[in-house]
Amino acid sequence: MSQREDLLIELGCEELPARLLNQQAQLLATGLGQRLEEAGLIDSADAATILATPRRLAVRFTDVLERQPDRELERKGPAEKVAFDEQGQPTRAAEGFARSVGKRVDELERIENEQGRWLYARVLETGKSLAELLPEMLEQTVRDMAGARSMRWSDRRERFLRPVRWLVVLHGSEVIELSAFGLVADRRSRGHRIHAPGEQAIATAGDYEASLEKAYVLADPRRRAERIAEQVRALGQAQGLQVELDEDLVEENAGLTEWPVAVIGHFDPDFLEVPEEALISSMQQHQKCFALRGKDGRLSDRFVAVANIESRVPEAMTAGFERVIRPRLADARFFWDQDRKLSLEQRRDRLDDILFQEKLGSVGDKAARLEQLAVQLAKVLGADQAHTRMAARLCKCDLVTEMVGEFPELQGIMGKHYALADGLDPAVAEAIESHYRPRHAGDDLPEDGPGQALALADRLDTLVGIFAAGKKPKGGKDPFALRRAGLGVIRILEHTLLNLDLRTLIKAAVDVLSKQINTKEEVIAEVEEFLTERLRSHAGEAGLATNTIHAVAAGKRSSVADFMTRARAIEAFTQDERAESLIGANKRAQNLLRQADDDTIGAVESNLLQEDAEKMLFEQLSKVEGDVSHALDQSDYPQALGQLATLKQPVDQFFDKVMVMCEDADLRANRLALLKRFSGLIADIADLARLGR
Repeated sequence: MSQREDLLIELGCEELPARLLNQQAQLLATGLGQRLEEAGLIDSADAATILATPRRLAVRFTDVLERQPDRELERKGPAEKVAFDEQGQPTRAAEGFARSVGKRVDELERIENEQGRWLYARVLETGKSLAELLPEMLEQTVRDMAGARSMRWSDRRERFLRPVRWLVVLHGSEVIELSAFGLVADRRSRGHRIHAPGEQAIATAGDYEASLEKAYVLADPRRRAERIAEQVRALGQAQGLQVELDEDLVEENAGLTEWPVAVIGHFDPDFLEVPEEALISSMQQHQKCFALRGKDGRLSDRFVAVANIESRVPEAMTAGFERVIRPRLADARFFWDQDRKLSLEQRRDRLDDILFQEKLGSVGDKAARLEQLAVQLAKVLGADQAHTRMAARLCKCDLVTEMVGEFPELQGIMGKHYALADGLDPAVAEAIESHYRPRHAGDDLPEDGPGQALALADRLDTLVGIFAAGKKPKGGKDPFALRRAGLGVIRILEHTLLNLDLRTLIKAAVDVLSKQINTKEEVIAEVEEFLTERLRSHAGEAGLATNTIHAVAAGKRSSVADFMTRARAIEAFTQDERAESLIGANKRAQNLLRQADDDTIGAVESNLLQEDAEKMLFEQLSKVEGDVSHALDQSDYPQALGQLATLKQPVDQFFDKVMVMCEDADLRANRLALLKRFSGLIADIADLARLGR
């Protein structure tokens, strides 16, 4: 049995981009893991430990075989009638097959199937060693990892994210002979650039992290992230401050350091006159620092920075961070002071100079469309129309400010601050900010009426406009983020309970846009299907079953909120013990109705009811129809479904006792009319036949 040991591969690099570190490490682990598994050297590609720092990408696999196990292969050759001539002598086909499997023709076996008899051989394939297979595996993996940001260096033909300067490959305690990037693999890694410069010998693959930790390198990015979070919290708590512990910022700092050490610094409290979002963005974007807040929740004049060194004079290191953060905050204050010299209204004409999309005109044109569409939606939402109109007019004006030019993520947020500085109504300022929500999946939704109207108008205008311009998403390409915009529309519509269906909303956007671009009916259909798909996706993420979603989608056209209400009611109804029978009956009724000519099915004539079972169903239908109709008018779907569930017994007896497709045409038509009346009660809620019961 081949020996199993841990396999370690480390690519020592020049400084890797922090934001790409985990992604590249994962690609290395996945590529090698899949190839090792396919070769039968490991049991599962998931058995990998990903290790990465700014100066290295490493992966360790547990229980990797030293050699592939031998395999017995079954090889099928030519048909027997082709393998031998009329005298029974082997043909060139038989001899060629025998040579390919390393046997004589008389040693070949026969196999028989429906097509005839064939030559056959069992061949023992000797497994290859890990040392033989690994060089090509690594080469293929590195080739797959190459992307737009990969580079070549020296005279090397390989491409990689950064130049590779050392290579470690260990199987247990043994170095695997392997060459790549012009380097020969050995056991010599590198320690921390300052604390432990130079080579660090790795005894075994399992000793990797412990050996590097002695050299002031935490190889596990998760441990570095945990250490950073713990240190930042501890420093903040020691000062009685609350920490803005942004997970992405923690991860980025982990990607920038090998031996993270957090320190707390201070800046001039005069900077706090600048909106806190601008200060936080400046600290995070430029210096990768964590903001701190006082007990009152206000931004503090202290921050936490993460160094990649354990200084003997921490005060000097802290002073260094304070020295470099000061000009960044000064820039933010300069932008704030400069931007306020012009009001948002005075900046509006400059929006005409920014192209939104070639066929859709400028951002100024878009803002003009938003004024019209947002006010229409405000009427339906019951939002203040004057506030909505003003917010729509100014909502994009902060795009031409210095602050948003430097920090694009502050669009809308700075618009709110500038609106307040201009003396505008707080409701207008709030809408300017909130209309960008949700900015990403899981983000908060706008809670103010003008903001909701404007958020919907903005996304609908973009969706309809880009589709009309022929730029709809294709595959993984979505340059205008239409999928995110579509999901935002769905979430806002559900949240606001807006009682308009998707087609009505799309047509409203089309009417406003039609003055600039010709929109066809097919565009409305495309956008409706696009948003409907987003609705299905949203419902699935909300935990609703796929069959439920399809069943409700096949029902009446309605608002998003109504769709979700019906779907949840149907989902709950399927747990009712009476549901399965009712669903089956509805499906059977629909099948019978499809077989008939619908035009010949009229109203139920009570005098043609002969069987007790059909009389009972007619009587029960007459009793519940009013209650079901009233419940549907109130969108009380649980109540409506509860009433329908009372039909279980009469419906079951009807199908047990009554021959629907009888020879008498009048009786057949009347019984079909009874089924149509029953099925019609359910149709507006959902197509229960799609529930697959």
